[in-house]
Amino acid sequence: MNFGFVDPWHLFRPLEEGHVISLMGSGGKTSLMLAVGEIYRQNSVPVVLTTTTLCEPLPGMAVRELSALDGRAAAGLPEIFFLRDGMTAEGKWAGLGPDAVDELGRILPDRTVLVEVDGAAKLPIKLHRPDEPIWPGRTSLAIVVMGTGAVGSPAGKVLHRFGEVQWSPLEELEDWTVWEWDHALTLLLETGGYLSRVPAGVPCVLALTGMSEQPDSIGLFDFVGRAMADPRLPLAMFCDLAGAQAVIRTACRREEED
Repeated sequence: MNFGFVDPWHLFRPLEEGHVISLMGSGGKTSLMLAVGEIYRQNSVPVVLTTTTLCEPLPGMAVRELSALDGRAAAGLPEIFFLRDGMTAEGKWAGLGPDAVDELGRILPDRTVLVEVDGAAKLPIKLHRPDEPIWPGRTSLAIVVMGTGAVGSPAGKVLHRFGEVQWSPLEELEDWTVWEWDHALTLLLETGGYLSRVPAGVPCVLALTGMSEQPDSIGLFDFVGRAMADPRLPLAMFCDLAGAQAVIRTACRREEED
């Protein structure tokens, strides 16, 4: 596999306002959403962050309620803020329905929308229920997030919904089975895995998180080469989101030369 790095890493992002960028998967979606949102803010493109599920409170983030939002109030909104539909009894921020996210294109036409479309209970990998993810119809880019830090650990400790959701390509997994790169590739590419849950026609970027937690660089780059051989994945992001400053690089697939 022949690939090179994109400079700057965010060159692939839609530049015009009005796009809906949806983040699915596991292992750092919220942190990555904040990093992408900050890039838009730095480039004077107003952003709204939200989710179609639930979100832990984000300290320091400006928050607005869906019930108070209308076109007349748009002029006074911060450059970047989180839009929620109230709070749960447990203190989590409630997300918007997919139709409400789509409606933001009318209420806030000058905004780029970044939205998490599923949850993973802070674990690096997950098995999806049939009703997940919850996609807005206006999604113009899907960022498929997968935590590489899971590799080398027991599946029962790193796989969200282990034992709850059964999926035949990984049915041999036991609680103590070590999660390997081949398992990750299966979860990413096979029918019922991550990529197959992206709506047809929506372009994808693979985002691999937990770089500082994964010492097996040889296995990592072999995994990326095999993943990017799939025509659905022309781009892969390498993300270390653990520090105060996100460190991200993006690789792009190149055509093989004679």
